Amino acid sequence: MKLTIIGSGKMGGAMAKRLLEAGKIGVNDLVITNRSGKIPQALSGIPGLVMGTDNRAACADSDYILLAVLPQQYEQVLSDVTASAREGACLISIAPGYSIARLTERTEGRFPVIRAMANTPAVIGEGMIAVCENPSVPEDKFREAKELLSVLGRTEVIREEQLNAVIGISGSAPAYFYVFLDALADAGVLGGLHRDQAIRFAEQTMLGCARLAVQGGEHPAVLRDMVCSPAGTTIEAVARLEAGGFRGTVIEAARAAMDKAANMGKK
Repeated sequence: MKLTIIGSGKMGGAMAKRLLEAGKIGVNDLVITNRSGKIPQALSGIPGLVMGTDNRAACADSDYILLAVLPQQYEQVLSDVTASAREGACLISIAPGYSIARLTERTEGRFPVIRAMANTPAVIGEGMIAVCENPSVPEDKFREAKELLSVLGRTEVIREEQLNAVIGISGSAPAYFYVFLDALADAGVLGGLHRDQAIRFAEQTMLGCARLAVQGGEHPAVLRDMVCSPAGTTIEAVARLEAGGFRGTVIEAARAAMDKAANMGKK
């Protein structure tokens, strides 16, 4: 298998590094391009790693081409891919706003297209990656592409029309969690903890809660009720959150991200 990754930013660099570390691909079968041609720090020290600036040359002999650039750069990159990649090479896109139909049309229908969405925890292999169904992609290629993406974290297959919802509750959601984490740390400082202590308590609590939710399999409401004793401190705090519209604000924030993603697709 030969893989080209166009773009060596957070996602492109993370995928390259994790694929190499996991032995999913050899350094001789991987080509990465970026505008400068310089190897980013995250990938430095890997012997034999090829980094270039010529997308057309990089795509010429690839089985899979991952587009890991900003949406603003897609038009030029898609022109490069269409002009040079061999017919049948599989195109993997992780950008919002470019539908499978648009990508297929833009590349003259020459390549099977897989659309996916990852979030930033992918850089440490703890991401959540949505992979969109596409009946036009051969089953073996879809399976292999999904396996490649799995080095970034947990994968789940969805319908493409569900992707904007995934962006709202997963792709954009790390920012919501960090805002909450920062606010909790502020509360800890208000209560008398040093800033670094408050952050550690808040971080570990968030990490532990996520692991308990994933491994325990209980509904979030059940996990919440495990902490809320009658007339206790926790239910008092939860009541304040509800009074402040916490739940509704979270839903509306996610909805705003979904709407923005939908509008990007229209443009």
